[in-house]
Amino acid sequence: MDVQTGLTLLLSVIALLIALVIPAKTFRYALQQDELRRLWDRRADLYVDLLTEAMAEQKWFEWDIADDDGRERMAISYTDLRLPPLERARLSARANIFGSPTVNRAFNGVQSAMGKATLLSRPKDEGERAVARFAVGKAFDALQDQVRKEMGTDKLAPTKEAQGIR
Repeated sequence: MDVQTGLTLLLSVIALLIALVIPAKTFRYALQQDELRRLWDRRADLYVDLLTEAMAEQKWFEWDIADDDGRERMAISYTDLRLPPLERARLSARANIFGSPTVNRAFNGVQSAMGKATLLSRPKDEGERAVARFAVGKAFDALQDQVRKEMGTDKLAPTKEAQGIR
């Protein structure tokens, strides 16, 4: 075999390797990006569901700690929006799979704050109810702040069209 044939054969082997390796690596990278995007979308949906449930539980908590006169006034417009037990368990399972430990801790912190306020009995006067509302509101704000931080929603600059400015 002469030098020219050997060089041609070597270049052909290199071209064949490039033709096989580059598309395989590109496909693997695209697959990884697709999996990350799917996980991001699942996490975003989960966080919306967690915030919705926490808000519904916060409204229920307001109903639970209200005095009898307050409940009568609230009865006209109050609707219990909390999830049924099976759906609540599914939400917790999804949170354990797709949610971050920090968001899960913050979500459980909302329930913990409600439990601490009503552990022994319902608050008896407006001062105790205000303290309980403050603790639950603070826990909810911590959950909301952590979700906003993880999802990067504060980094998104609103466009002029979204603001209605021309």
